[in-house]
Amino acid sequence: MGIALVPRPRVLVGGDGELDWAPRRWVVEPAWRDVVDLFLADVANLIGAVEVSTEGEADLTVRRDRGLGAEEYRLDIDDTVCVRAGGPAGAAYALTTLGQLLASAPRDAGARTLRLPRLSIEDGPTWGWRGVHLDVARHFFPLADVLRFIDLAAAHRLNRVHLHLNDDQGWRVEVPGWPRLTEVGAWRSSSPLGHEVDGVDDHVAHGGFYRAQDLAEIRDHAARRHMTIVPEIDLPGHAQAVVAAYPHLGHGESVEVWTRWGISEHVLNVSDEALDFAEEVTTYVADIFANSPVHVGGDECPTTEWEASAQAREVMTTHGFTDARQLQGLFTTRVAAALVARGHEVHAWDEVLDATVPPGTVVTAWRSGAKGVEAARRGFDVVMAPMQYLYFDWLNSTAADEPVAQNAAPTATYWEKVYRFRVVPDGLESPLVHHVRGAQAQLWTEYIATREHLDYMAFPRLCAFAEVVWGTATSVEDFRPRLEVHLERLAAHGVGFRPLD
Repeated sequence: MGIALVPRPRVLVGGDGELDWAPRRWVVEPAWRDVVDLFLADVANLIGAVEVSTEGEADLTVRRDRGLGAEEYRLDIDDTVCVRAGGPAGAAYALTTLGQLLASAPRDAGARTLRLPRLSIEDGPTWGWRGVHLDVARHFFPLADVLRFIDLAAAHRLNRVHLHLNDDQGWRVEVPGWPRLTEVGAWRSSSPLGHEVDGVDDHVAHGGFYRAQDLAEIRDHAARRHMTIVPEIDLPGHAQAVVAAYPHLGHGESVEVWTRWGISEHVLNVSDEALDFAEEVTTYVADIFANSPVHVGGDECPTTEWEASAQAREVMTTHGFTDARQLQGLFTTRVAAALVARGHEVHAWDEVLDATVPPGTVVTAWRSGAKGVEAARRGFDVVMAPMQYLYFDWLNSTAADEPVAQNAAPTATYWEKVYRFRVVPDGLESPLVHHVRGAQAQLWTEYIATREHLDYMAFPRLCAFAEVVWGTATSVEDFRPRLEVHLERLAAHGVGFRPLD
């Protein structure tokens, strides 16, 4: 089997023989004590208690190497274990790699001694943006589930979690001054039972929301794992839950929080009050995640209500617009300016390319790789997230016993297909590749209602994606045996992944 690590390190050189390792005393970089303490908590069941110091002889040392990048590390296992890293994230990644070796290591019965392969690893990521998106709007996930999801993403050396916090089917953030957003907007009376096209409802109320302290806990928990939370407030489309709570922000019609999937026609109107609202709620959430990128959505915004609105037509005339789709740019420009003034980088789905795109906006290219090419050619940085490869709400396979998912067979995203994805889109000219920040996998949750089902839809596809976006993917034939060992590790942590075929 060899040494089965996921993601595969950039360079791995095997040594002679093995080390019988009984860790008792570790010497660590003083500023990185919290990194080591968190790792020790993660592997306590494998190695037990360890004395941690900042100097002296040790079974393991963790030291800074200023010649390495912030996310780079070197792991050497010989007579002792030595970690060198350029920053705390690199140290954490080195320990994550060591943790995989520990989980698979033979051990003496009744003793603390583990048998580790002697080796030398030099490693670091190719891509700076290694993200995963979680939709908590269609189905609400409790705080504990979100924290667990962050841990699992970090275990695969991802470094961004994008939280989709509102949609037609639910608003998930308590905002001072707007109580009906959570009193009304966070709850729907029913959800589709089975697939949307079946037209059957479960008539079971669903909802929930996060308070500021919950979001702060998510932020801080992620930071300890060297991950950044990217909050998303998606407006002016995907707004039926908002309009249900505050009808005057819509087009005069009284509606309920939507009980269907798909895209609602109910959007915010283009009044000054609606624009003020979008700015206020987005900046409130952004302020909880100081210095984080903030996603402003901007996707799938129907124009039917705007086209029928005298107010919208008047605004179009005032601005010289000839297409109702241009009205979306009013929201994007307004909210983006407020976020930039607060020090946030602005991200948006690739539909913003259809209207005015504020300078500096990072485009999340989801409709296809071609949208990433378009964004880069227009001078925008891009996060690649093409649905054809990286939408993990799609079927895992075309097998008849697969749970209901977003797209019906024969559309499916096998883990093998994910592994064959390449971050740089076809057709992008070499001088423009610097615009590609990395990539992101998406977990939309219309058909994912539980933690167990989230596991099933995420893994092993997220394992495959992690290696691709780390930049060390080889072939499916090389990856599969390592994946099989890795899934045993996930099983030991209670992850209910989809078994390999």
